Amino acid sequence: MTTTIQQALFVAGVGIVGIFAFMTIFYLLIKALDRLLPYNEEEEKEEE
Repeated sequence: MTTTIQQALFVAGVGIVGIFAFMTIFYLLIKALDRLLPYNEEEEKEEE
């Protein structure tokens, strides 16, 4: 393989790994926030 193709594959690989790392961190952040601040559905109160 030529040096240019090797460099291109390296850059693409780093980009793909970076995206998956970001997605993993973002997923874990959402899970942590869900545990710390759970969603409580409020019941509708009927006014009479």
